[in-house]
Amino acid sequence: MLGPGKALLDANVLYSNHLRNLLLQMAQNDLFEARWSAQIEQEWLRNTEQPTRGHIEVRTLPLIRRGFPGALVTGFDFDRVTGTTDVKDRHVASAAAAIAPCVLVTHNRKDFDAGALNSLGVALQIPDEFLTALFDSKPDVVEAVTREAAANLTRTRPSWDEYLNLLARRCNLPNFIARLRSLGPSVSSAAPEL
Repeated sequence: MLGPGKALLDANVLYSNHLRNLLLQMAQNDLFEARWSAQIEQEWLRNTEQPTRGHIEVRTLPLIRRGFPGALVTGFDFDRVTGTTDVKDRHVASAAAAIAPCVLVTHNRKDFDAGALNSLGVALQIPDEFLTALFDSKPDVVEAVTREAAANLTRTRPSWDEYLNLLARRCNLPNFIARLRSLGPSVSSAAPEL
């Protein structure tokens, strides 16, 4: 996908703090238009344990909604049958079809009927494929935006290499991380400290 296009983010993608931070930073920088539904938000929250869930409801979601006021997909049939898509994921497939053409970004590719979605203008991609495609379309921009996402981690303040290791370990993004590493070390890590 060459941005800016639309991408529906599934609950399992929003669940990970680091992946959510990275994807929303990409969207904030107009590399794509991030979309999801109220049902996806509810699924994300249902799968999050307390006290994290309370923090997300009180702090994270209001911030995200302010930053992405047009992100919620509405007015679609939650129970629409899309080929052999799993019953519990019909609402996700239907939301994606409602905003097609788009990419549906999910970790659970097996739960969706890729052929049926494709016929509706929806490409099915795991996060690694999606982010790698963004990188391939604009390597320098995506690297810069990824550095912005790393800078958002103000409590831990990881180095560039630590951040890439964190994404590799927690977010399963091997191809995306390999692309970023192919650009070489950051200027700050390449230069000796004085």
